[in-house]
This record gives sequence, structure tokens and C-alpha cells, in this order.
Amino acid sequence: MKGMRSHDLTSSRVLRVLGTTTAVGLLALAAASCGDDDSTSPATTPAAATVSITGQWARTSPADAANGAAYLTITSPVDDKLVGAKVAASVAGKVEIHETVMADSMGSDTTMAGAMGSDTTMGSTTTMAGGMGSETTMPGGMGEMTMRPVEFIELTAGAADEMKPGGYHIMLFDLVKPLAAGDTIQLTLVLEKAGEIVVDVPVLDEAP
Repeated sequence: MKGMRSHDLTSSRVLRVLGTTTAVGLLALAAASCGDDDSTSPATTPAAATVSITGQWARTSPADAANGAAYLTITSPVDDKLVGAKVAASVAGKVEIHETVMADSMGSDTTMAGAMGSDTTMGSTTTMAGGMGSETTMPGGMGEMTMRPVEFIELTAGAADEMKPGGYHIMLFDLVKPLAAGDTIQLTLVLEKAGEIVVDVPVLDEAP
């Protein structure tokens, strides 16, 4: 302020105006810079990413079935992983991500009691019953099928990654009650980057 005293009143006012204008300009540039970082780096801000969940449904289950299955399609704007899923304790006791595979890839015939909810042994035919809510027999000539849990499903940026019968699906173990057509269950998907996503899943007899 001592330096300012050597200038006249007009010069002081001009400097004050210039100083204010410069400060405002710097703040605007800083705000714009922050905005650019958010918009151009979606992979570093996964919580704000928009993940699309479509075609979700769970298959109806027989009255004596202990397990069920749910399917859906996930489209993520960035590369991500589906690492888990959860449901309320009032729906099922445990949830796992599963994959349907050829029995040969398992190395030997497999008893499908755990995953499928029935004591069906892999032989010349494979009966997929109980857990899936329906019974489908695959002839030996077409290859025996079984299911196994997976730790995660890779999600490719922009791709529609579909979970469907015969492929990846979400298994619901120890159902509290049968899945009946017309019901809706709430499923929480857990993605490595995007976090948790809650989805309402209708129970249907067939795929929508």
C-alpha cells in the first residue's frame, strides 16, 4: 500500500480494477480446467459413469427348488468387471456369478448337486433342473453341460455384455421361497469401478 501512495487517485482505481479482473479470470480458468479433467477422464471417475442395465429377469422356480437364476445385459462406458451380486436375506441365502460350460472342460463327469439344486450326475445326458427353474436334457452327442462359479465377468467399454441361459448368469442359492411369475426381486450388482448398482428384476417364465 505504501507504493500506492505515490500515484494519484485515478491510477489507484485503475490498478484495483485490473487486479480484480485478473483474479476473476484466474478463477474462471481454474474452474474450466477442473471441468475438463472430469469430462475427459471418465475412467478415473467411475462412480459418475453411466452403466446401462437392460433385459433383466429371473426365471420362475419349481416349488421344491432350492436355487434360482437371474439374467441381464450390462453396458459400461468404460472397461470394468462385474465382481459380485447381492440380494436381501429375505430372497436368498447366497449369490454367485456362474458360467455354463461343456462338461469336458471340467476334466471329468460332475455331479451337479451344489449348483443346480438337484442330485443329477453327469452321464450320457445332462439334466439341468432345480436351480434354473426348468428341466432341460442335453443329449450326449450335443455335449454335456455343467456350471461353475467365476470370480468376475470382464465388461468391455461400450459393449453389451449379456448374461443369458446357457452362458453367464447369477445364481441365487437357498431361496427363501420359490420365484413366482409376477414377483420382482431387487438385485445389487457390484462392479469393480462403478461400484454398486441396484436393479429391480422381474420374475418371468421365459426371457423377455
